[in-house]
Amino acid sequence: MKLTNFILFLSTLVTCQCFSERENNFTTEFLYFTQSETAGHAAVSPYGVWNMLSLLKLLTVGNTKIQLQRALFLPKSSIELIYGLKNLSDAVLGSHSGKSTVFSRNYLVIDQNVSLNYMNLVKEAKIIGMNIIPLDLNELDTAVILANRIMFDKGQESSVKVPELIKIDEIHPNGITLANVNRFQYVWRNTFTSVTVENFNDKNNRQIGKVNMMFQKVNAACAQIIPLKSQVLELPYGTDGKYAMLLIKPWLKTKINDVFQMMTTFTYGQILNILNMQPPTVVYVKLPRFKINTNYALNIPLSKMGVFDLFEKKYSQFYGVPRNSLFVPAVVQHVSMEVNEVGLRRDMVQPANRTVAFYAYRPFLYFVIEKTTDTIVLSGVYSKPTVY
Repeated sequence: MKLTNFILFLSTLVTCQCFSERENNFTTEFLYFTQSETAGHAAVSPYGVWNMLSLLKLLTVGNTKIQLQRALFLPKSSIELIYGLKNLSDAVLGSHSGKSTVFSRNYLVIDQNVSLNYMNLVKEAKIIGMNIIPLDLNELDTAVILANRIMFDKGQESSVKVPELIKIDEIHPNGITLANVNRFQYVWRNTFTSVTVENFNDKNNRQIGKVNMMFQKVNAACAQIIPLKSQVLELPYGTDGKYAMLLIKPWLKTKINDVFQMMTTFTYGQILNILNMQPPTVVYVKLPRFKINTNYALNIPLSKMGVFDLFEKKYSQFYGVPRNSLFVPAVVQHVSMEVNEVGLRRDMVQPANRTVAFYAYRPFLYFVIEKTTDTIVLSGVYSKPTVY
């Protein structure tokens, strides 16, 4: 019995790692094209969008299906896809300490009179946590209010104002609107000890604003990675080792977009391997305190990644549905994230022969990683300084 359980555990782990690599391949391109639409300052959940569109792939046929499969790096087998998604979702969003808020939920808004002929849709949507919202989309004003309230009532205090994630021009009686909602707040393993207002500069070290800069001295993995022309630091959250933030600070005069270009050939796995090989290091860390809330319509970034037909009624193809009768008017996402100085403890720093400084005075990339699968849950670019 123990051997059987061990074999099952190994097979689940392998499946999670395989699907994590698929999602991470999607991440760099997705973040690049999204931030290019937002003047370079962005926060997205590639995991949430990838998971949501992966289920949608099961409903499509023809070129629509092929485009999704290529952009998302998905397997051809529907069974492999469904259970790979479930295992990865269980690992990424499963158990974590009580000091966290990790919330990612997907919604599919569709007219209550539209019948999708994919027979296992409800069952398989449930497996990976997709919430189907059938509404009367002929009454657009009412449908928008109801859809937004349903999405934000779940897991949210009643006193919180319901944001308008889906807008009236993003739903259609013949459409499937997809929405992904994320909230991430996690406590650092180690407390930042001070916060001071300091300058924030551009890639050429010219001042572009002020930030509340947090400071800590910590034992952490940090390296100069030449293929990325960047300094990289990993800071752990919590005490369970489940989540960490990966920070990538380009070298002086190196553009964020240049780093994106280099990351198409130098993978997250390679970055993490280099960090894992670093000797014991004392790192002096300075990081801006910030809070970010984003609402994005993702049609343009996804189109630039090769997903075209999905958004055009005359081209989109769905299983068992007459051509030119169903399409996706919008894929939207909400991300809420706070980065502050709060930590669980103030560890004694262990002496080390290597001491480095990681000062995030210039635009940088950040990635929240689930460590058991190396899945990127949330990613972003910090480039517009604010005193928060």
